Amino acid sequence: MAIYRQLQTNLWQDEFILELEALEKYVYTYLMTNPRTTQCGIYRLVKKLMELELGLEWETIYKILKKLMDNNKIAYCEETGEIMLINWSKYNFINSRNTILCINKELKEVKNKEFIGRLYTICLERNYPVKDIFNGVVVDGLKIENKEEEDFLEAEGEEVDSLKADKEGLSSPFEAPYKALGEEEIKEEYINKSYNKQKVTNKSISRILLEFSKNIKKASKDEIEKFIEWRKTFEEEFIIKAIKQAVKYKAKHIGYIESIIKNWAAEGITTMKELMKKFKRNKPRVNSEAYRYLD
Repeated sequence: MAIYRQLQTNLWQDEFILELEALEKYVYTYLMTNPRTTQCGIYRLVKKLMELELGLEWETIYKILKKLMDNNKIAYCEETGEIMLINWSKYNFINSRNTILCINKELKEVKNKEFIGRLYTICLERNYPVKDIFNGVVVDGLKIENKEEEDFLEAEGEEVDSLKADKEGLSSPFEAPYKALGEEEIKEEYINKSYNKQKVTNKSISRILLEFSKNIKKASKDEIEKFIEWRKTFEEEFIIKAIKQAVKYKAKHIGYIESIIKNWAAEGITTMKELMKKFKRNKPRVNSEAYRYLD
């Protein structure tokens, strides 16, 4: 890879940067441009070299690092000596074969697994090709494998009815962990038994629970409560899409689903119509197969 790092000129107009003192700007810029930076934005920070290259004592450097950590600009692990630049991929990711191969190789060398999980979530949020980037990398105890799967991006306005697909004999790309529950079983087992004292209608979460049970597992009481709470704000299909995203990227647990929903909501996306517009905008204009670089 070329030995240079990209800094956008509008960095100096950023509200956070404007409030930093001169020495803090100096250290932050160093973190983004020093010789040990990587394409993935996670690298080992060598204290002695940092002191030498910056001409500062570690005590001074650490105070600035602490401020950057408190403002969620970096994450630092004293145990492994690694640092993560939180917004690195936002400004430096390039969807090219060489870049993805380089990031994949670097991630396999990262010791702090929490950093890997955090970057995985960021890549999901930004709709990056995670199957290629994290191919062979362990994320939250699960090894990501790059296999052919159906594209999540669908034509705007197209509705996918999973129940209808099952009846017509269409196979799912994912194997259910146990026998899928029917609509009536969902209603009785999840709602009538667990929530017989609450006014929860079949319309509220039955299809959500069905999708969750088919592709992930039987929902626990806490998970059902989350679905009920989300349903107060979001459409049924909206939540189902979040479940499908988690399944697609093999992040089969409620935490990732919640992260997906929160990130969509943070972007002001709360309806299926808005969500489909987002994916349509992010859909590559060239043949998607051209972006599958790894065997």
